[in-house]
Amino acid sequence: MIPLRFSVFIALVLSFALRPHAATAADDPAPTLVSTINGVIDLTLGQSTETILQRLPEIRTKMNESFAIEVIVQRAFGRNWSKLSAAQQAEVIDLLGKIVIRTYATQLSTGERPKINITASRDIGGDRREIVSTASRGSDVVNVIYRLGRIDGKWKVYDVLAEGVSVVGNYRQQFDAHFEKKNANELLETLRSRLTEPLPAPAK
Repeated sequence: MIPLRFSVFIALVLSFALRPHAATAADDPAPTLVSTINGVIDLTLGQSTETILQRLPEIRTKMNESFAIEVIVQRAFGRNWSKLSAAQQAEVIDLLGKIVIRTYATQLSTGERPKINITASRDIGGDRREIVSTASRGSDVVNVIYRLGRIDGKWKVYDVLAEGVSVVGNYRQQFDAHFEKKNANELLETLRSRLTEPLPAPAK
């Protein structure tokens, strides 16, 4: 599976500097998203790889406050989701969640604290919202859009777009290619193997 770009890492684990925007305080999910991501940063910034690995359950719990990981995984699989048994689906959600969280938490552990400028938080219809932002870290500046929906009565992120590249769409392309020639068991073997690989070097 192809690793996501640094821009997608920026989209997933960042701190925020809020500007005024259109949504009212009662309807706007941006403050909760800000709190969630700042919490993830506080758990990871400046920490060793060993500490991050120990904190993975805590990091995942924090992310679950604003990110619908199960929904993101299911949307990424698209039509291929039905090719997995219930047990395989549960394992895929667990494995893929661990892979993504540990990778980007580790990438966040060194270097300067990323900054985001939110430029809009708007209703896009169908009980969905978009939070539009720019992310900066050093000389890197990335345009990021968070898409949220009402899930179990709460606003949750179901996709992230960095420079127009969708996390869900990126993974869906990879899963579509996998299932053209391979099956669910082989995918699970690949994901299990990914968890045993050395973590990538943190971004500087």
